[in-house]
Amino acid sequence: MVLCDQPIVEKWSPDFSSSGVPDPAWTRVKYGQTVLCNSLEWTQWNTNPVQVELCDACGTVGCASGGYVDISALGNLVLWTMPSHVTATDFAEGRLCPATAIERFGSVAFPNGVWESLHVAAVEVPRFESLARADGLALRDAWAGGQHRPRTIEKLLPWLRACLIAADTLDVAEAIRWVEHWLRWFGDREGTPVGGVLADPENTGAKMEKFYFDCPGTADWIALAQMHDSFLPALGPNHIFVPADYKGREGKP
Repeated sequence: MVLCDQPIVEKWSPDFSSSGVPDPAWTRVKYGQTVLCNSLEWTQWNTNPVQVELCDACGTVGCASGGYVDISALGNLVLWTMPSHVTATDFAEGRLCPATAIERFGSVAFPNGVWESLHVAAVEVPRFESLARADGLALRDAWAGGQHRPRTIEKLLPWLRACLIAADTLDVAEAIRWVEHWLRWFGDREGTPVGGVLADPENTGAKMEKFYFDCPGTADWIALAQMHDSFLPALGPNHIFVPADYKGREGKP
């Protein structure tokens, strides 16, 4: 997950000449050189999944292939994650393919203040408080998604068993058991807003646990954070998910 705390917001005009209509004025959002959304004004924000990359020849939702995300809120973050219930068949047939940002980063998070600035730039962007709360699958995908990791969650554990060679303090088998534990925990909360908070590692004294892989081009994954005797999901280097019912000492998975 990448934290988009300094997006580039700029006006631009796509070429609609092939559609026979005037070129519109659009506002797009970028993270570095990656376009996150090419039209804040024309995106249909009210349902998931949301197509955030529209056809730049006509602006019609669904005309372009792909460009989809699920949008939800957790704590003080807005999460963009893999479109819900996407399967390998969906990818093969071009249905609900994820946006460029999901392909590149796994997931994207916006601080609520940044999200409100997008609403100021285009009133069509929903206010932070009106967004759906993240359910277990959205949080799972925000945690497990990554550029070099499998596209579908069903392939994550087989891939870990084949490619994970070490972690900072855990042995490989125990590291995978913690991943299995959290995948089940998130899966049990499908369709249910997840209770919990996002904690700052510096304020909790948690130790981040990085995974290392033996796969060409694979980046290390800061997957977990140790708090007391437990290992909790880490959403990037700056956020740890702490469930509402966390007792402080969960023991082994």
